[in-house]
Amino acid sequence: MDFRRIEWLFLVAFIAIDIFLFAAFQRDTTSQSDAASSRSADSDTTIVKEMRADNITFKTPSKQSSEGYYISTTNSATRLKASLTSLTDQTVRYDEGLITATFKTPITNVDTQHPNKVMDTVVSNSALILNGASYQYNAQLSSRNTVVYTQRVADGQIYSRYGQLRFSLTNDGTVTGYTQGYLTDVKTLREKTETISERKALIGLYQYNQIQNNTKVVWTKLAYTRYFTLKNSSVYIPTWVIAVKATSGNNAGVLQLKRVNAFTGTILTSDSNVKTVSGSTTSS
Repeated sequence: MDFRRIEWLFLVAFIAIDIFLFAAFQRDTTSQSDAASSRSADSDTTIVKEMRADNITFKTPSKQSSEGYYISTTNSATRLKASLTSLTDQTVRYDEGLITATFKTPITNVDTQHPNKVMDTVVSNSALILNGASYQYNAQLSSRNTVVYTQRVADGQIYSRYGQLRFSLTNDGTVTGYTQGYLTDVKTLREKTETISERKALIGLYQYNQIQNNTKVVWTKLAYTRYFTLKNSSVYIPTWVIAVKATSGNNAGVLQLKRVNAFTGTILTSDSNVKTVSGSTTSS
């Protein structure tokens, strides 16, 4: 057998061994990944059972991840303040990013159960509300005495007072005024990024003792909240906003909003991220 033929035989054998080892490595890696995913899923299932055993009630949370953006906005209020002169039948002032207004002629006959039937028309009236087309009625954040409209941005809504219209509503159905936060020059940063699932967010709150025993999870929402502020701009991120209410004890019936960074799963506590109020709903 000549030397060149022996070389070829060794080369073919070497390639075959490489292919075999690579296939074995890939199979082992995939197996480990699947096993890790399986262990994680089993662990999450166990924690969900523990939550129910602790008398924490909630609808079965979704396991599906979603996507969201980092969003930047401009803090300059020059254009917004200049537009205040176009508003009529109200006294208006601007302070620390919020418009505060009192109607000279209050809005009457507002249905406290379905306030949007009247307030949609008010919000769309450019003589009464600036940039009203950017907002939509939010039943989750509204209560008997506060009607909330949230600003729409990118693929979601702003669950922060800096991007909300909040009308004061009396028990007899009269709206006397409002506060308004409006995000200007909204831009998305980078491509969409995957977020954690609703279930992961709920489990995270429980593991960090943010959900106590004998608690009801009233609703959950993936929305945008303010993450940090620079001199001339602010950044908003996708956030799991989770409304919980104690069913026993001194705080029974008091609803709280908890927030979880939907990119990292960390608990958010800055920028008035968690507030407690009496009533059916609340927001910051």
